[in-house]
Amino acid sequence: MNFAVQMLDMLTSAYNRTDIVRFKENKQPRTYIGKLFSLAGWGFDIVCEQAEKVRLWDDIDKMEGVILDRFGRDFGVERGEASDAIMRIMIKVKIMAMLAAGNLDTLILSAASLFGVKAEDVKSEEVYPAKVHLFIDEDKLDQEHKDIAAIIAGLMSRIKSGGVGLRVFYHTYHNGQAQIYTGTSVCLAAFMQIPPAKIDNETVKTVNTKAGTGTLVYAAVSYPAEQ
Repeated sequence: MNFAVQMLDMLTSAYNRTDIVRFKENKQPRTYIGKLFSLAGWGFDIVCEQAEKVRLWDDIDKMEGVILDRFGRDFGVERGEASDAIMRIMIKVKIMAMLAAGNLDTLILSAASLFGVKAEDVKSEEVYPAKVHLFIDEDKLDQEHKDIAAIIAGLMSRIKSGGVGLRVFYHTYHNGQAQIYTGTSVCLAAFMQIPPAKIDNETVKTVNTKAGTGTLVYAAVSYPAEQ
């Protein structure tokens, strides 16, 4: 709701209120008070819009264009041919390099901030001698960070301590399908015990039959190497 509608809504019932409906339908006002409030409200809307933009652009992740350039110059970062997304990363790296202690916790927190993920999503491994490997699940990244992941990984070398090797890896997951063939074999065994019977006597015997069923499952899965 814009300022003109809010001001008209505050008028007493002595005033004609049809312009409120017209404003909501994006139509021009007809009354003099509606036209006056429309002009004043238009100016207030512009002031409110610009003030909200200033508030949002106080966040480096929302800054754009010239505002981002001025903010970068405060930290000695020049844009060159970099896009806004790359410029934001360059500024963040410069700030982190100024404040970083160079330890493992700092590297994890820096990687989480630069890649836009949570710190617990960054796994680390210390490799002898003096190397650190960081692992991030690819499905945790949005498309914007995926596009500039290689640049982020390269700039992170400015945060680490001297003499320490640093590499950043993706954890990538792939789904596949495979056919599974199953076969069933049946083994039927009959056991009979018939003792000798006397001549001219009727003999009745009960024969117990035991049957067993075995199942064989065979699965063959192959994954061709990606080019």
